[in-house]
Amino acid sequence: MHRLLFAGLLLTAAAGAQTNPVHDGEMSWRTYAAERSARVRVYLCEDERRPRTVVIDERADNGGVVTDEAQYLADLVGRELGFDPTAATFVFRFTPASFVPDAAERGKTLLLRATFGRTGTGALASPTWRVIGGEDLAELTDRALR
Repeated sequence: MHRLLFAGLLLTAAAGAQTNPVHDGEMSWRTYAAERSARVRVYLCEDERRPRTVVIDERADNGGVVTDEAQYLADLVGRELGFDPTAATFVFRFTPASFVPDAAERGKTLLLRATFGRTGTGALASPTWRVIGGEDLAELTDRALR
């Protein structure tokens, strides 16, 4: 009986651990014009080709749109966190706080999915973009985000 209870607790803990991001932190970089930063969360998912989903939250005080630097940011995230960005799905998330400082995170959200490949020289290629919905984000993050 105790073994069954212990096994159930382990399975519950493992399932709960999967829904939490494996990384949740600030990423900063410098552009020609200014210092920029974004919240970066990485989730493991069931996709064999792209087993990670990287969610990047845009901020109102960034002084520019983070998607303008998507290729550079994906490369930076991959180098900093130790994975190939072509083996991840990136979701750029825009909430009311992306446009108005100190606004709530809740409200209408724009989600842009980006995937990357490599050029013939091995450099990171320009992203392929697609607008996705909340249910798509939930799938990509193993139901951790909606």
